[in-house]
Amino acid sequence: MLSQLATVHSDIVERGGDVIGVAPAADYQATHLMETSIPFDLYLDPDHTLSEHLDLGKQSLWGFLFNFKAWWNYITALAHHHRQGRITQSYTVLPAVVVLEPAGSVAYLYRGTGIADYPPLDEVLAALDDAIEG
Repeated sequence: MLSQLATVHSDIVERGGDVIGVAPAADYQATHLMETSIPFDLYLDPDHTLSEHLDLGKQSLWGFLFNFKAWWNYITALAHHHRQGRITQSYTVLPAVVVLEPAGSVAYLYRGTGIADYPPLDEVLAALDDAIEG
């Protein structure tokens, strides 16, 4: 999802929005991404404060092992010579996408059910447009 958001980052800014990324750990990965391919800030949340605040829940070991969508994404990335970084600290942290209204309240929240479970980008952009217009 980060690479998808990177490709439309300028469009998001032109619409009046912005992007930040939040991950549970791996400051070296965040630094590398910001230096090489991600045009927005990435923040670390090693204590999972944001995940808990958004009530994202946690993924079980079985959910991780049998998350076929995530494994397919990893295999596809390898086939395109993109190496997946090591899984950091906890496989239990679930992904989410949040769109905030200008006043700061949550306008859209997508809670992933497993690693690599993100909403379609056009859905996120539509939520952003609604938040900005509303």
